[in-house]
Amino acid sequence: MKILFIGKRFYTNRDAVQEQYGRIYQLPSFWAKAGMQTSLWLIDYHSKDVVNRTEGQLRLKSTPIFSRASLSEWHEIRSASKQVQFDIVVASGDCYIGLMAYRLAQRIGAKFVFDVYDKYDEFRAYLNLPGFNLFKHLLDRADGRIFASRPLMAQLQRATHNHLTLNGIDEALFTPSDMSASRGTLGLPTTGILIGYFGSMTADRGVTDLIASAKILRDKGHPVELILAGRKEHALDTSIEGVTYLGNLPVSQVPLAMSSCDLLALPYRSSPYLDMASSCKITEYIAMRKPVVATLTPNFSGNFPLQARQLDGLLASPGDPASIAEVILKQLESATLLQMPEGATWQEISADTLEFLATLPPPRGA
Repeated sequence: MKILFIGKRFYTNRDAVQEQYGRIYQLPSFWAKAGMQTSLWLIDYHSKDVVNRTEGQLRLKSTPIFSRASLSEWHEIRSASKQVQFDIVVASGDCYIGLMAYRLAQRIGAKFVFDVYDKYDEFRAYLNLPGFNLFKHLLDRADGRIFASRPLMAQLQRATHNHLTLNGIDEALFTPSDMSASRGTLGLPTTGILIGYFGSMTADRGVTDLIASAKILRDKGHPVELILAGRKEHALDTSIEGVTYLGNLPVSQVPLAMSSCDLLALPYRSSPYLDMASSCKITEYIAMRKPVVATLTPNFSGNFPLQARQLDGLLASPGDPASIAEVILKQLESATLLQMPEGATWQEISADTLEFLATLPPPRGA
């Protein structure tokens, strides 16, 4: 198979070029390693950098969309795609990238595969034209759909050609290290109970609930401190007693910060967007062999039902700091570890998805 993967360069607050993090980089990278002729074209909404290079067997190009070069880059990609004769065009990132990939696939006679890693119509920048639902249009016309979330797939899958492609981990990166040494490297307290949260800090992630739960425990004499890292909203106050904010750490340092903690927290609230998502950090937390403090939301229980059952009686109510505080105390006592999901590495996930791509029928109209 010859595969063109079109994705978003900056997503999950990471740079797919510099940090090589997440499905948009890892899936095509492993397909290339498996012997598929694979090109990755990244759409850059934020910087003005043009990137054009080869990484091993993967051909990578990044185009700043808001630049004079973007139109000529589009023509160049379209011309090169005809020459290479790609069999499949995969779109991942949002509906606008999906539409671009769908039109290109039509032009070159390739199969169009829509990677739905989030509920794209909940994105802030998404707009429906009057009488036209772009998200539904792309889902209906895709030759194949891959979903990052079980609840999302259950809601949006079509009659045929759907596949679950959960988010995975880089097993070489997310591996535990010594807690004391990790704390020393990051300059964190060497004593006391550290509870970590790592990731985006929008309101629906429940970080304010986690902060409130820590205050409840501290007021009762429990020596807990929060270690936070990730991109936060301006309204979130982290300059308070018992909270250490490390900023938006490079992904290479995140496992070190996780290793510094006694517990790792997933204090999500319920929301139309987050309930349909599948957070990368869940598998990362589990791989670090730390007890997890989580709320009972579909993001966790829907995607990891076995692990949710393992935490029976140890899942907090979403949006309830007192319930989160209670679960923190229970997990400090029981230290219940979660079983690693099967097939959770990017190598395994990419191989499984490649098998699905190989089963797709010819493109519509071929």
